[in-house]
Amino acid sequence: MPDRLFRLYQRRRVININANIVASGLLSTAVVMGLLWFMKGVIGTNWPSWGYTAFSGVADLVLDVGLFAWLHWVANHWRPLKGKTEREQAELGAPRPDPVTDATRLQFERAVISPLYYIIALAGTQALQESGMHPAWAVGIAYPAGLAVTRTIHTIWGLRSGTYVDHHRRDNGDTPKRHVIDKNRNTNDAA
Repeated sequence: MPDRLFRLYQRRRVININANIVASGLLSTAVVMGLLWFMKGVIGTNWPSWGYTAFSGVADLVLDVGLFAWLHWVANHWRPLKGKTEREQAELGAPRPDPVTDATRLQFERAVISPLYYIIALAGTQALQESGMHPAWAVGIAYPAGLAVTRTIHTIWGLRSGTYVDHHRRDNGDTPKRHVIDKNRNTNDAA
């Protein structure tokens, strides 16, 4: 990732949280698709459709949570690059919340929304299999559909609750404050 884009990713939580959740969701979906293809196509398992659906849910949950935790740490707590401008350096150097507390809060919010995600993903996977689709392809369609719906809802929630407030706009390292537009902010410095 080019330096400038990586620094923007690290400074803007609305970008990095959504990018991390989408990336971890799509990566876990791809791995689950590969596992299902291998199990059914290569090994020759012949489970009922609900067995593949259940396997996809458990495997996705484990992979997604682990990948998200790692990506969240990269975006919010690892600082290999310094900013190019003084403002960017200050934003990147702003106090950050405790990594475990921060990731736990985000995972809690995701857990609240996850029933909707898994209803869409699992019901979609099951319905597509019952219509004759291979379980891997069913997962490849249903899980991204659930991800799109829940990303929209979580983004709206995070913008309203303060979860997506950038670190340099917080009262302290752990307490988000409501987003206030800075009238003195130079918009040319934003990226």
